[in-house]
Amino acid sequence: MDKNTLNEENEQILADKVPDNYLGFATVCTIVCFAPLGIFALFFSLRVNQLWEEGKKAKARRMSVVVRHICVWTIILGFIFWIGILAGTGYNIFGYRR
Repeated sequence: MDKNTLNEENEQILADKVPDNYLGFATVCTIVCFAPLGIFALFFSLRVNQLWEEGKKAKARRMSVVVRHICVWTIILGFIFWIGILAGTGYNIFGYRR
């Protein structure tokens, strides 16, 4: 077998595989981290399967990558958000007093 045949077989295998919709990841990110951005992740994760069933396979794969990126940004913003909440609470309790 030559290299082109192997590439064609790999592409065929990947073309038949449904992309991951990251629904669990999006749900946890929404509940634990930062809900406003997590809601977008949930919406787009549900869209992945819908696009796949409509036959829009390339768009479903791109949407899967978008969901993963949104989830990562949800974690980053959630971390910043919760650190800010804890810092604000700490400052309010133990903060500057005259």
